[in-house]
Amino acid sequence: MRLFRTLIVAISAMMLASVVVACGEDPTPTPTPTPAPQAVKIGLLSPVTGPIAQYAPGFEDAGKVAINELNKTHAGDYVFELIIGDSGCDGTAAATAAQTLIDSGVSAIAGAACSGATLGAIAVAAPAGVPMISYASTSPAVTNADDNGHLFRVVPSDAQQAVALVAVTSAAGAKNPAVLYMTNDYGSGLGDNFAANWSGDVCTQVGYDPAEGSYNASTLAQSVIDGNCDSVLLMSYATDGAAIMEALSAQGFSGTVLGADGVADAAFVDAFTDAAAVGGLIATRPRPGEESNAKSDFEAAYKAAGGADGAIYTGETYDAIKIAAASAIAGGPIVLAIQQTGINYAGASGTHTFDANGDVSGTGYEVCQFDGTTFSCPRIWTGEGGIATK
Repeated sequence: MRLFRTLIVAISAMMLASVVVACGEDPTPTPTPTPAPQAVKIGLLSPVTGPIAQYAPGFEDAGKVAINELNKTHAGDYVFELIIGDSGCDGTAAATAAQTLIDSGVSAIAGAACSGATLGAIAVAAPAGVPMISYASTSPAVTNADDNGHLFRVVPSDAQQAVALVAVTSAAGAKNPAVLYMTNDYGSGLGDNFAANWSGDVCTQVGYDPAEGSYNASTLAQSVIDGNCDSVLLMSYATDGAAIMEALSAQGFSGTVLGADGVADAAFVDAFTDAAAVGGLIATRPRPGEESNAKSDFEAAYKAAGGADGAIYTGETYDAIKIAAASAIAGGPIVLAIQQTGINYAGASGTHTFDANGDVSGTGYEVCQFDGTTFSCPRIWTGEGGIATK
């Protein structure tokens, strides 16, 4: 009888298990679901409109290369998104764009390009606790901006570029240069620093508002000719710089035309109505770092993505975004993370260490030129070695 009861219990247990399986219930433990990747948004202030809009595609292509690389590296853990805002190369427009980026939830902002735009944007970003890393703003005014430690840049100050420009201008045989400069943070800072470092007096120094319709290119060109200047320095952006060079050409100026990073881009030629007028221009721009895996890998990826040759500040844009992203996922206050990330950071544009003001020392300058419409940068300038062929 006892054996019969035991058999009945065993059969009942087997039947119950069969019912459970038949009902689709798995008796094995349910695995813990994999956490969804964390979203990280990075802002990019790009001059989509305004006087250097020709350069914006290069910045944005470099930014997309950085984001694609980040998403491959951190697949499954993070999803990075690049949100682009139009700085307009203008302080007010950049402040509005920065607020839009902040409202969208960005952790940090790469940019801006124009110094005035960066200074306008940081006035909004710093109080909101959102740091900025500029990839192209070179004005000395950026160093002492009221940013509560939230503003960084991966390009050196124009206090150094002015010294390089003096050497390049002298090497070009200029004795009596004119200085035409924009009356914004970038132009006035660079123009004043050049004049202060030049060995004698400049031929003439004329400031102008670069906003479209606010300057007369012919009048500016005439001031150079009236002063019997043998050369002219353009502290300009693309649109105004092209207009002045065309006016100089139309008025028969035969001296040397030099410029700085505002015009040292292959895309500068796109701003001309008469492309022949760009020939002969010599211009400086911050020098990329020594050859490295980071640099070669970026250049290969940028080319594969369709990036244009000769574009300015593309490696710097990439580095600004990569530093911002690494800091955003590091944990803790992001400003402190940027300071830590920015110690001997080996990037596409060189090895960078942020000082107490968020500045970097740079590695000298490329000396670029237009031979006809062909753009190249065959020489460099460094503080230690002066001008040398690459």
